[in-house]
Amino acid sequence: MMYRWNIYLVNLDPVVGSEQGKTRPALVISEEEINKILPVVNILPLTSLKEDRRVYSNEVKINSADSSLDKDSLILCYQIRTIDKSRLIKKIGEITSDRLKQEIMDSLSYQLGL
Repeated sequence: MMYRWNIYLVNLDPVVGSEQGKTRPALVISEEEINKILPVVNILPLTSLKEDRRVYSNEVKINSADSSLDKDSLILCYQIRTIDKSRLIKKIGEITSDRLKQEIMDSLSYQLGL
């Protein structure tokens, strides 16, 4: 089963403080070779894009057409999280654009100072 670059509906509860919670879309970003071995994956939560909202350097805007999602969204690269695969409810989309994948990796690198 392939995970990387797929968007899943995930259950992120319980959370503490300002962590993204609830059941929401999330993008799997961990390397596929690792995903085959470990029972966990690294994800970036998504949130719906509000009109006129500023997009920061550690976020990536994705249009619904680029992701198979119902609406435009933001990938929150500052909310990177490791979750058990049992939190993955179902696949709801995927990122196929190489340009968008690079933008996500650049934003993640910015967040992590890499």
